[in-house]
Amino acid sequence: MAAYKQFTTKDITIAPFVANKGFDFVGGAITASNVGIDIFQGINPTGSIISTEAPNTGLISVQNTTGVYNSVKQLYYSNYLTSSIGDIVPTQSIIPGALSSDTRFIGPAEAPRYENYLQSTLTQSRDFPIGKGVDSGSISVVSIPQKLFGENIVPYTFDLTYTSSNGQPSRVVDDGDGNLIATGSSNTGNAIYGTSLYGTGQYSGSLFAQPGEVVGQIFYSHGLAVFTKSELSKLSSNISASGKDLSDFKVSFSSSITIYEHQYKCIINENEFGYSLNPSIISSSTDLSGSLNDVYYDFATGSVFDPYVTTVGLYNENSDLLAVGKLSYPVPISKYCDTTIIVNFDT
Repeated sequence: MAAYKQFTTKDITIAPFVANKGFDFVGGAITASNVGIDIFQGINPTGSIISTEAPNTGLISVQNTTGVYNSVKQLYYSNYLTSSIGDIVPTQSIIPGALSSDTRFIGPAEAPRYENYLQSTLTQSRDFPIGKGVDSGSISVVSIPQKLFGENIVPYTFDLTYTSSNGQPSRVVDDGDGNLIATGSSNTGNAIYGTSLYGTGQYSGSLFAQPGEVVGQIFYSHGLAVFTKSELSKLSSNISASGKDLSDFKVSFSSSITIYEHQYKCIINENEFGYSLNPSIISSSTDLSGSLNDVYYDFATGSVFDPYVTTVGLYNENSDLLAVGKLSYPVPISKYCDTTIIVNFDT
């Protein structure tokens, strides 16, 4: 009798489901080794020599402030440098014909030039500081590692609070469409740093961001929150310059990851596997003739012997053991009906 039995497709079910987990970090906990949330400053330099205009930035890893600025601009804002609703360019392709009347145009007449990772199908407005130097060309990036957010940050769950050195609290939440929204109830709202110009004909910073104002964007699948307007756009430099610790910093969000539940139906037909692989039923390794051959105890060779199942092993085509399922108690194998053992595990 074989020690293995082949599964059929109807015996195997793999079902995905999305699992979420909420995180809440306060103060220095954000930079702990098992967390690793980092904050970077991005600055558009006033000069052309990066080494003199771009100091290092980051609470954990070290990045170049100009590199951070240029990377964020290219990845997420390259369509929004002259218009907050996007820079539209002609995008149709021409297919020449044998005659001018046969020439055809294909594709949309106009579309954004670059892929900027829009977080919603809605038309999104984005502002990006195009000035020079810390006061007019500064952004801040909060980077959450993938080990925390999984596949993406769950929309509507990002919440960040920071109290600046002047005692002005700033709280920002996401709106589910990729925008970071300032919250508050007073007329002063959240503190705005400086009076930078944000693109042609766009935002000209006032002293405070009013409740409901968009102060940046969040990119859920990248784990990045980019602040382009509020005082949080200088968060990293404020902490370093003022010597403030992170006790006034709080961030919370929920992660999302797809888990696959595997279910294997191990069907034992009647009168199948009516033997045991337990070595304790072997009385001797030498038979009466002196040959090397396993000799079983008498009780294990009679017709009334019913082995019990305690363990199920799952093997690949090379007979390599991949998974082991332990039953909570031994189950006898019936001679008169089928026995089904279901093995579940998640990946």
